[in-house]
Amino acid sequence: MRDRRFRRMKNRRAALLVAACAMAAAPLAAQAAESPTQPDPSPSGVPPPRALVVALGLRDPAMGAGVVRGADVVLARGFEASLARLLARRLGGRIDRLVALRPPGRLLAGAPGGWHLALAGIERSRGAGATAELSDPYLPTDAAVVLRRHLPRPRGIADLRGRVLCAVKGGDSARVVTGVVRPRPAPLLAPGDDRLRELLRTGACDAALVPAIEAGRFVRGHGTELGSVTGRISAGDGYAVAVARGTGLDVGAVDRALARLRSDGTLGRLARSWLGLDPARLRILR
Repeated sequence: MRDRRFRRMKNRRAALLVAACAMAAAPLAAQAAESPTQPDPSPSGVPPPRALVVALGLRDPAMGAGVVRGADVVLARGFEASLARLLARRLGGRIDRLVALRPPGRLLAGAPGGWHLALAGIERSRGAGATAELSDPYLPTDAAVVLRRHLPRPRGIADLRGRVLCAVKGGDSARVVTGVVRPRPAPLLAPGDDRLRELLRTGACDAALVPAIEAGRFVRGHGTELGSVTGRISAGDGYAVAVARGTGLDVGAVDRALARLRSDGTLGRLARSWLGLDPARLRILR
C-alpha cells in the first residue's frame, strides 16, 4: 500500500516538473516565432536596411502618381508604387518613406539622393552609374503593334514593311517605325493618341505603334473600333530598379525578388491591373 502511494507521489512530481518546463519554454518559443526573418547580408558586408526609402518618378497615372509634400510622397498609387511595396517585403523590409524623384533622367549621374531603391521608368540601357546599380528589367520598353480591324496578324516585321504604319510624332514608337521597321509606304505621324486611334479606326493606317506599357490603355473602350494588340518590337532593354550603392542592398537580391514575382505571376497580375495588359506576354516580332 505504501509502495503504491509512493509511486503515485513520484509520478505527480514528474508531471509537475514537465509542466513547469513547458511553461518556461513557451515564451522563448513564442519570441522565436515572432522574430522577423533576417535578410541575407550583402556582399559588401553592410547589413541590408529593414526600413527602406523608395524614390518614385510619378510621371504617369498608371505607372505612378501621388500627392507630394516637399520631397515626400504622402499618397502613392500605380504599378511602380505597388511593385515597390512588394519588393520591400520580398527583401525582408518595409517602406519607411516615399520620396519624389525629379527628374528621373539625372538619377545615375547625380549624387546619392538619400534613397535605397528607385522605380521611376529608368531604362536599363543607360547602364549603371556611380550612384546606383540597375536590376534586371521589370517591364519592357518595346513598341506594341495595334492593328486596324480585320487585318491579318503579321508573322514578323517583314509583314509590316508593306503596310501603312502610324505613330505619335516625336515619340519612341515613331523612332521604331523609321529606324527598325522601315516601311515602304511613308508612315503617318499623329499629334496624339486620339488622332492615332482615328487613323486606325478609319483605315487610314494599317497598324499603330504605341509604347507597350500604354497599349492596354490605348485599346481600352475601343474594342469594336480597333483590331488586336498583336505583338511588340524590341526597343531598349526595359525599365529597371535603381539600387543605391553603399546602403547594404544587393542588386542580386533585387533581381531574385523580381524573378520570384515574375515566376509566381504577381508581376503579370500587377501589370494587367494597372496597365490593362501584361506587355511582357506579347510575342516579339522579329
